[in-house]
Parts: sequence; structure tokens; C-alpha cells
Amino acid sequence: MQLKFYKKQPKVGSSQPVELDKIICEKEENMNNQFSENLKKIRKEQNLSQEELADELGVSRQAISKWESSQAYPEMDKIIMLCDKFNLNIDDLLHRDIKEVKGEEESKKKLNNSIYGFLKNITNTINMFSRMTFKSKVKCIFEQILIGLILLVLSAIIVAALDLLVSNLTSFLPFKVELFIERLFEGISIVACLIASLVIMGHVFKARYLNYYEEVKDKENSKEDNCSSDDNKIILDKKENKIIIRDPKHSDYRFLRGLYKILIMVVKFFLAWFALFVIFGIIFLLIGLVLSFLTVKTGLFFVGLLFAIISLSLIGLIILLALINFIFNRKSNKKMMIYGFILSVVVFGIGAGLTFLGSLSFDVIEMDNSLLKTQSFEHNMTIDTVIDTHYYDVEYIETNTNNVKVEYAVNKYCDVYEYTEEDDTLSAYVDCKNPMRMVRAVVKNLGDKKITNMSTNIESVKIYANKANIEILENNVIKREQEIEERNNTLNNYENEINRLENENEQLREQIDTLRNE
Repeated sequence: MQLKFYKKQPKVGSSQPVELDKIICEKEENMNNQFSENLKKIRKEQNLSQEELADELGVSRQAISKWESSQAYPEMDKIIMLCDKFNLNIDDLLHRDIKEVKGEEESKKKLNNSIYGFLKNITNTINMFSRMTFKSKVKCIFEQILIGLILLVLSAIIVAALDLLVSNLTSFLPFKVELFIERLFEGISIVACLIASLVIMGHVFKARYLNYYEEVKDKENSKEDNCSSDDNKIILDKKENKIIIRDPKHSDYRFLRGLYKILIMVVKFFLAWFALFVIFGIIFLLIGLVLSFLTVKTGLFFVGLLFAIISLSLIGLIILLALINFIFNRKSNKKMMIYGFILSVVVFGIGAGLTFLGSLSFDVIEMDNSLLKTQSFEHNMTIDTVIDTHYYDVEYIETNTNNVKVEYAVNKYCDVYEYTEEDDTLSAYVDCKNPMRMVRAVVKNLGDKKITNMSTNIESVKIYANKANIEILENNVIKREQEIEERNNTLNNYENEINRLENENEQLREQIDTLRNE
């Protein structure tokens, strides 16, 4: 039967538009084009040539070619054969794009499969727990709690790191915008970590338990199928046996051992860094061992110091050897290491005692004036001159000069430098450019059995000026201290006001959230 389209002729004198014939022809042409395009797509997807498709439909290859080029149109029985062969309906084949139809079907199929798989996993979980032994149930719940805690810690670290990164990147923005962006990214990161954690826990649970449970069920079903049935016996009730859920290698605690190995690897990583610090400590102890020979004149103090440094070096070597053996899984001679550690502690105690006894003969000098020198600077006096005397012992000495001379007492191995602060206050600092001179002085004093304060600070300040200038300087210092105190009070008030406003802001946000929930 040839499928034909007839045009309805308008009646004479009718108001029907003349364009009706044109619209019908356009619809017919569009349907022919859609069918030809769909036929090409189906044939290519099925890897069929025009000859092969023609043989299956019982037509010539030229007919297929004309159908695909819209030069001809198949009969209705051929259209039905095409729909049956490729599992389509007539409306989709003639009027719709096959790719869109298959895409919709594929989406529906994926959604149905996802829902079916989710429901199947729930059913298998319930059935599995009903058949598991008590020990297997406890182990399963314990593993899930442990995995959840690990993922919780990792999620907290990730969220904190992202929060710190976002706060640093948005620090230049206004406070409200910065707060909004931080809370937005914090919420997104929390939701993302929660979803990722649930997916990981579900995947591990399925891999660890559900898959193995399905294997157990398949084996039981295959055994039942292989057993010969007895028609004369009627089984009214069959009690299922309890099963033990294990991983495929039949190790109850294999997964826990895996987590234990991960924990050990993390511990080894941190111990490796600690071993690096132990190595540097041993190097400094060896340097101290060499330098201790500079105090050989001190007698008992030198002997005790030598014993103490050697014992500490041995303790460091024992700890380093134990760390290396643990990190690289090497066997240790535990008895020798324990005996060596105890012996080193005993030697250290003896050395510390000898050092203390030797130090009793030392003279302790809090301030040795022979180690001090004075440096002076002269300045022109103005009404705004301020000299920073907050950290020093200051002595004002009256003279007849109009200028101001400032004299600093400092370690003779250091130098004093003056500078002007932002508020035009005159200050000073100490710089010891050659510390080896101080080390030699300390060693020399130890050889002479003297312990001297080798401070690098300014010990005292003397200000030479006339009476009027001294009064101005003292008043300027008092005024500066008052200004500093007022500034600090103002800053504290601002901070308190900011904290108060932030608390009010938080309370208003909580009220808004409460109203939204209601």
C-alpha cells in the first residue's frame, strides 16, 4: 500500500486561505526529510550498508537510496518493519529526531538503573545484616564509624585550609562582602566534603560487604540449583544459615590492618622530620664538644661539661638510630640500645654534678664596668625635642650649654646608633657587628672562673643640658607618654565598639534565621 497525501480543494466562494495547500506541502516535505535523516542515522548506527538493509526489508538498494535522499517514500508495511526491527514507534521514526529520542530513553534508563541500584543496595544491606553473625555486625559498624571519623578530620582540615585561603584572597574587599564570600565558600566546601564523604563511605561499604554478600548468595543459589530435588518432600520452612562477611582473601581484619599501615606511614613521616632535628642537635653538641676545650683551665667544670656533652651526644645517636630503624623497618639490638641509653643518662648525671661543683668556685659579676664604654651625641635644642627614655635609666645633668648632649653606656664590643621615629622622637639602638669578640671575652672570663653579664642593651643614659632645656625635655617626655596612653585608650575603645557591633550583628542574624525558619 502506497502512503499518499491528498490535498483538500477549497469550496468555491469559501473563505479558506489559499496558503493551505502550501502549508500541507511543507509539512509533507518536512516529514519526508525527517524520515530520511532518521533512516540514515539508524542504518549507520547499526553498521548496515544500503544493500544489507535492502535485503532485510526485501527491497532494492535503489529504493533505500531514494528513501534516504527524500526522492521516494516507503509503503506502510515497510515502515512497520523498520519500527519492529529497530524497536521504534512510527511517530518517532517519521516526526522526531532519533538522537533526541534515544537521548531521552538513555536518560530515563540511567535514572531507572540508578534508582533500582540504590533500592537493591538497601535491600541487600537489610538482608545482609539479618544474616550476619554478631561479630561481623560489630566489626562492620566499627569500620564505618572509624572511616567516618577519618573523613570528618580530613574534611575539617580541608574546610579550614579553604577558609584561610579565601580570607587571605578577599582581605582587600569591604568587610560585609568579605564575610559573605567567606560564608558562601565555607558552606559550599562543607556540602562538598559531606557529599564526598558519603560517596566514599558508600563505595567502601559496597566493596567491603555488599559485593561479598552477593558472591555468597550466588554460591548458595548455585549449590541449591545443583542439588537434586525430591518431589515427594515438601519443605514448609527453611532457616537460613548465619554468614560471616569477610573480604575476598578471607581476612577478618585486613581492612583494619590497611588503616593501621596508613597510620604508621603518617607517624613515620613526622618521625622523619623529628630525626632531622635530632641530627642538627647532634651537630651542635659536637660543635659544643670542640668549644668546651677552650675552658680546659677551669678544671672540674671542664671535666663535667665534657662528660655532659658526650653523654648527650650518645643519647642523641641512640634516639636517631632507633628512629632510622623504625622508619626503614630495620631490626634493632634493643638490649644494647637500652643499656647504652641508661649508661649515657648516668654519665650525663655525673657530668652535670661535676659541672655544678666546678661552677661553685666561679665569681658571678652582675655588672662589670670594665666591659662598658660610653658614646655621646650632641643635638640642637628645640621646643619640640623629645628623647625616648622609656626603656633606660636616665640621669639629667645640668650644664651651661644651650645644646643637648646624650651619653649612652653600652657593651664595649657594641656600638650605639641614633634615629628619629615617625613622631620626631629621638631613639637609639645597639648593634654588635663582631660577636666573636664577645665569645672570646666570655671564654676568657670562664678561664678566669668569672661569669660576667655580657648584655648587649643600653645600660644607662645621661642627658647634659641647662636647667630650662631639662624642664622642656622632661615635660615633652611626659606629654608624649600621655599622648601614647590616650592613643592606646582610643584604640581600645574602637576595638570594644567593633566587638560590640559584631555581637549585635550576630544576634540580628540569629533572629533573622529564626524568623525565616518560622
